[in-house]
Amino acid sequence: MAEQKPWKMDFDSVEGLKHHNKLDPPGFDSVTARDWVAGTSTLGKRRDPQLIEKKQAALWQLASAPFRQVGFMCFMMWMMGNGIQIFSILMTLSGLATPVMAIIKSKEVFPADPEKKLDTLTPRLLYCVINAGQFVFALHKLNAMGLLPTHPSDWLSAIAVPASLEHSYGAL
Repeated sequence: MAEQKPWKMDFDSVEGLKHHNKLDPPGFDSVTARDWVAGTSTLGKRRDPQLIEKKQAALWQLASAPFRQVGFMCFMMWMMGNGIQIFSILMTLSGLATPVMAIIKSKEVFPADPEKKLDTLTPRLLYCVINAGQFVFALHKLNAMGLLPTHPSDWLSAIAVPASLEHSYGAL
């Protein structure tokens, strides 16, 4: 006779388990459980509205996440002043490069929803607008430092020297 361990139970002998759907806990879906065990998922096929709302809220949080970082970066650039030192120039160039890279990679941050149930365009636009704000502030900072060629005198080397209309000679 095989020795039965005290913690092992034979579920086939228990009354009522033959009709196991009566013992399922609330919210249990046997189709999803079978698919999970089999390695497939039905979660992409059926979505309840609460899950869609949670994902949409997560997209909005992700879109507004860089607001603090952008605000802090702009504050740091403002605190450095308009002097031309290597650290302030590097910080301002970083303030230009970071939002450009973030805007370029925004498609990876907000991938399109294949079922078209989530609005990814509007949070992506907010994300790009926040990063564009940092870019505009960094351009303003470069202009205040005098590193942007905005005056006609900045382009004097590109202007041809005009021909002389008069000549003067000294007498001995």
